[in-house]
Amino acid sequence: MATLHLSTERCKSCGYCILACPSKALSLSGSLNKEGYDYVANDEAKCTKCGICYTVCPDNVFELSE
Repeated sequence: MATLHLSTERCKSCGYCILACPSKALSLSGSLNKEGYDYVANDEAKCTKCGICYTVCPDNVFELSE
């Protein structure tokens, strides 16, 4: 089964992944990374590992691995 890893320090809160996620598994965390951005968080229970977040993210926050 695939695993979704997030590099939260790369996240700049653009929200593209949140808007694109068909299962609504992504949201802003409410916490700030070291750059001062409210980074994205993933709800593992909702995530289907479809890879759309990986595709739309301009900052390489997401990584899918088997």
